[in-house]
Amino acid sequence: MAKKFKTPIPSIRNKCLDCSGGSYKEVRLCPIQNCDLWPYRFGKRPTQADIDTFEKSCNEK
Repeated sequence: MAKKFKTPIPSIRNKCLDCSGGSYKEVRLCPIQNCDLWPYRFGKRPTQADIDTFEKSCNEK
C-alpha cells in the first residue's frame, strides 16, 4: 500500500527545494541559517554534534 503522505524529513527537503527554486545546489548553499528547517535541509536528521555546532555558531553572532 502506498503512503498517502510523506514523512516530515522528506517534506522538509521538498520545502527547501521549493524555496530554492528546485536547485539542489542552492539548498546546499542556503544562507538562511535562522530558518528552523535549515539543519534538516539535506533530507536527513542532523546528528547531535551537527546541532551543537550550529547552535554554537548561532550564539556567537
